[in-house]
Amino acid sequence: MQIAAKPVRAALIEFALQAELSLGGDLDACRGQAPALTGRLSMSDALDRILAGSGCGYRQPDPRTVIIHRLATASTPPVRRAPAPAPMGLGEVVITAQRYPNLPGRTPYAISVVSADGLERQALTSLHDLTGQVAGMTVTNLGPGRDKVLLRGLSDGAFTGQAQSMVSLYLDDVPITYSAPDPNLRLTDIERVEIMRGPQGTLYGGGSLGGVIRIATRKPDLDRYSASVLTGLGFTQGGGRGSELEAVANLPLIRGRAALRAVVYREAQDGYIANPRLGLSRVNGSDQVGMRASLRAMVTPNWTLTLGVTHQSNDNQDTQYGLRRLGPKIRDSLVREPHDSDFDHVSLTVAGEGGWGRVTGAVSRLSHNFGSRYDATAASTLYGLAEVPAAFDEDKGIDLTVVEVTYSTPSEYRLHGLVGAFASDGSIRLASSLHALPARSPAVYAERRRDEINEEALYGEVTFDATVRLSATAGLRWFNFSFDTNSTATQPAGQRQVSRSAEATGFSPKLLVTYDVRPGVLVYAQAAEGYRPGGFNTAGRIGQMFDAPETPPQRYAADELWNYELGAKFRAFDDRLQGRAAVFYATWESVQSDQYLADGTAYTVNIGDGANRGFEVEAAFRVSERLDLRAAALINDPEVTTFNAAFSTRKGAALPGVSQASASLGVDYHRDLAAGPTLRLQGQASYVGSSYLTFGADRAHEMGDLVSLRGVASLTTPGWTLSAILDNPLNGHANSFSFGNPYLISRDQIITPPRPRTVSFRFSKRF
Repeated sequence: MQIAAKPVRAALIEFALQAELSLGGDLDACRGQAPALTGRLSMSDALDRILAGSGCGYRQPDPRTVIIHRLATASTPPVRRAPAPAPMGLGEVVITAQRYPNLPGRTPYAISVVSADGLERQALTSLHDLTGQVAGMTVTNLGPGRDKVLLRGLSDGAFTGQAQSMVSLYLDDVPITYSAPDPNLRLTDIERVEIMRGPQGTLYGGGSLGGVIRIATRKPDLDRYSASVLTGLGFTQGGGRGSELEAVANLPLIRGRAALRAVVYREAQDGYIANPRLGLSRVNGSDQVGMRASLRAMVTPNWTLTLGVTHQSNDNQDTQYGLRRLGPKIRDSLVREPHDSDFDHVSLTVAGEGGWGRVTGAVSRLSHNFGSRYDATAASTLYGLAEVPAAFDEDKGIDLTVVEVTYSTPSEYRLHGLVGAFASDGSIRLASSLHALPARSPAVYAERRRDEINEEALYGEVTFDATVRLSATAGLRWFNFSFDTNSTATQPAGQRQVSRSAEATGFSPKLLVTYDVRPGVLVYAQAAEGYRPGGFNTAGRIGQMFDAPETPPQRYAADELWNYELGAKFRAFDDRLQGRAAVFYATWESVQSDQYLADGTAYTVNIGDGANRGFEVEAAFRVSERLDLRAAALINDPEVTTFNAAFSTRKGAALPGVSQASASLGVDYHRDLAAGPTLRLQGQASYVGSSYLTFGADRAHEMGDLVSLRGVASLTTPGWTLSAILDNPLNGHANSFSFGNPYLISRDQIITPPRPRTVSFRFSKRF
């Protein structure tokens, strides 16, 4: 343990972060300065030292939750037991999304967090699984490693192409995406997942218009050996068997100074889509293999060094859509459509803390390579082929090196803040070809493209505590993008070469005012901006693009989004009720969107201006010591307000891929059995309203309006957990996503059903 001397409130939050505890109660009642803590300490010893003389004590409703309370007199020592009934308060997981540790319920932002306990108890293993846990989170259903993540109704379209991502994904302190789909990292041995909504341009830069999702991994424990294994088996109705295997080990190398933590895993799923034309059933099987290792060393009592390595491979044998004319789980394509991806990431993080503040520096290297094949038979005649089976192959590779340093001042001063510097060097490689089958047939269209993208930025935030209750924050980021694009497109008729470059420089501001109405009630008002740089289109048939009428322009411009928000955080009934609510209005200028032409050509275009207004709420309530409830909802109106005349978008059309309403409800019942284990019964119900695949609100591409159900039953002891999970118990097959093949958008009606009714069993053992 390593905690610098600081005010008691800040020390409690830092302790909960390092000990991976939930924290709640009246932290603001604690006065004075906590001493520095270093070395191996039990939880009770650490809390006793932090709270000594502060006027506060603590209770534990469960082994992983600490509730702070005011003592009758400041001289009373901290206590863990009191004559009062056991507390039932809900704790909160400490987050670091705003570059400093805090509790989400006391942070003036629209932040949600899913804890390690929540992930493990409910068997949540991907970002797609989190959509029923938090308000306003949408993940498309194209397939593992191919999905797009959207937040709070801000959608630039359902497709992933050249445009920078709407939501920035982070693994610990470093970004892991640029213009790629969600890599579908398995959420194994994860401490928490933080979801921040709205533009985060000041702290996170371009590509965070919709928000930021941070996956925080569990850090190596410098003092204790530990290990765990998990095995699982699942059965899908009409879809065969699935399996999963995980192993985690924590190995102190020099006790108290250095440790290694390693994770390995594999998951295999049988398919459930049939293709009778090819004589195949269960075509969409998938396999995922990965590992993660972290080496952490305490260089001095105040400085740590962490080296992280991650690798994951996804192999999807085919896509997972059906055709409306045949049924939701049947299609008759002439070509199988596999997808594979390889994700490799290395990072080195240095962190230090003292009475002078906190410094974090990180350097990372990302290599993300993924490839897809689509059945292009429907468009083969447009490329001069006879009506024979044809395939479009696309391989994309993203290499990204990032360096970032952040310094934050001590928070006990009335004027405090942070400053940071960011630099990235990235390259994106694209190789695509359309050809008749068999695969060695000469290509009738091919493109080789390479983009070099560099960014430098300086940013800072400053907060002034005008009174004990009122504070104001101002933030600003200066950024400079430079990008070079080189492309060669080849057809039998000739070649087209494109070589373009551009730069973009600007500022991204933020203003925030926070007011503590009373203990347990916080309100805030915020205005924040986000941005994405522009770029160039290069794909398409020679002679049919750019200079031809009614074709996309070669250059697409940057887009900018402003979000205005009024929010409230609240705690009541001795922290048994916790929640947040926000109303927001977003204006979006020159919306970038990845689209497809009828011949399958991918391009990016500024479709016009957009807006969204809405209301979201999340709440958790501990009904009794055995029953917890959780609910979330979003009501919004995402739309196109003005349209680009060169793009077929009507004014007032909804932004695609996101619904006007979504909601979820979770129930958690738990009790200790006489035989020893804890019985836990959990249920999850979520609803997503209807939406459209494209901006034109074409009824043929309507999707959503679906209810998802899930149940988990488990028995847990300190040494093992046995779980049973039931997904889609009603075996529903509503259309979750109307896309699977760019050559069928205007030619057929695609249906992507959820996985059919699936029963899974898991057993984990801890050592």
